[in-house]
Amino acid sequence: MDKLHNAHYFSLSSQGNIYTLANLPLVNNTNKLLVASLRREVLFFEYVENYLGALIPCTKEVSFTYLPNGAEIISIDAFNKSENTNEFVIGITIIKNSTDLHTLETFLNIYSGWEESKEFNMESLSQNCLNNIELRYIPYHLTHTYLITWSDDEIISKEMVFALSGSDSKVHIYQENKTNHTYKEIDAMEYFPEFVKPSSVVVWMDIYYYNNYLERVTVFGCECGYVRLCRYNLKLSKIMFNFSTNFNNTISNVRIYLEEQKLKQPDCIKEEYKETTLEYINPILNVVVTNTLLPPVHFRDVLQFGLGRYDCLPRLDLTSVFSSTEIADINFDGVHEILIGTSNHEVIAYEFDKSHGWYISDVRHFASPILGLKYVDITGDGVKELVVLTMKGIIILQHDHKSITETLEEKLKILTIPNIKSLSIEN
Repeated sequence: MDKLHNAHYFSLSSQGNIYTLANLPLVNNTNKLLVASLRREVLFFEYVENYLGALIPCTKEVSFTYLPNGAEIISIDAFNKSENTNEFVIGITIIKNSTDLHTLETFLNIYSGWEESKEFNMESLSQNCLNNIELRYIPYHLTHTYLITWSDDEIISKEMVFALSGSDSKVHIYQENKTNHTYKEIDAMEYFPEFVKPSSVVVWMDIYYYNNYLERVTVFGCECGYVRLCRYNLKLSKIMFNFSTNFNNTISNVRIYLEEQKLKQPDCIKEEYKETTLEYINPILNVVVTNTLLPPVHFRDVLQFGLGRYDCLPRLDLTSVFSSTEIADINFDGVHEILIGTSNHEVIAYEFDKSHGWYISDVRHFASPILGLKYVDITGDGVKELVVLTMKGIIILQHDHKSITETLEEKLKILTIPNIKSLSIEN
């Protein structure tokens, strides 16, 4: 991470938590950021071009409707439900402060624009609250996933839904009613039976679809340390396997990732030079489970081995709490690294070596504890930035341009300069 430079920093009026960092993926493959603090403040961050064509960081507070004074934001999430235009849906969970515990009120607010548009307007989006759903539980992790419906051999419905874990030890699913453009809760057990009866509060969950949305892998971690991994066949409506284990301490994060990176080929490549992209029926999927106190655990090829093949990632010290996880290829070698944020003001980078296994390759120190990590492109230059949410603010780390240029030149040489030895007559 020594080639990642500080590009920008903005502070928060109060700290957030592990659920208060969200990105808005635009159709042009760039991202905007939404960062919430506990004291009702939501900041919107983007890079904009000035009249000279230079990128200028822009941070502004967004006034969302139906966020009353004194309310605390618990979690925030956003997704683009259109593949061709910017049609965003934003979910925010809040809790109203009260001295009487018996009158504690919690809500899920859902915001969306009325019409599809290629132009992104944050102000109009924040003023259009589709739902102000009163909850009967304290909300935790708010995320989104696809709800897929199969009939015979084809997909008849594919839409994005919100998944929200709560203090009632359940996962709640909220689907849009397309008739009146409002969201309502549906039976989670009918569409997501993997979430039946968790041992305690689900702190984090992750869902990965593969094989043309025919199957999915679901993993979640609980407050008590319980972790469940399920493989579900949507066409058969059947759980194919169900593995679980218990770490006996709070799980802070779980992540599913594809071991082999699937990169989209540039549109500028001529058709005769394009390679066929294969869809793996049984890809190699790995799972990273981050504990608050114990070392993180990496489960490899869970489709074949379940939770049976694993490695413990080494700890840097015995006093820090692991709070956040991100999977990213930050050194451009084509292999994923695991990034872990800690309470000791550190982001730890782990790499895998065939001879020695997982090892700590780099450590980046910050001024305050780490709460969240995201590796997304927010400058629009095609290279992702590392976004670090700390207790005091947001730090944007950008790759060194000189290093990017050198890496690109090396890769272009491999593609364009022939191997002389392979062309030798002796061979």
